Amino acid sequence: MLDKLFPRSEHFSIKAIDHQSKLAIVEDKELGLELSLSWGNKELKSAEIVGQYELRFLYTDGSERIVQILS
Repeated sequence: MLDKLFPRSEHFSIKAIDHQSKLAIVEDKELGLELSLSWGNKELKSAEIVGQYELRFLYTDGSERIVQILS
């Protein structure tokens, strides 16, 4: 369904990590989108794009969470 609303794009990238606000800012220059995604209250170890519309947060306690970028 997302493909009908948004053309397919594999160009999402992490633009910035805001540790103070606990946000990852992702962008797709082709679509002209910039989104802020919260990682919650845990301490962030890293973040990476793992699918066309998925961002994975890895935490210092060893846990992880996958967030849908366009949901």
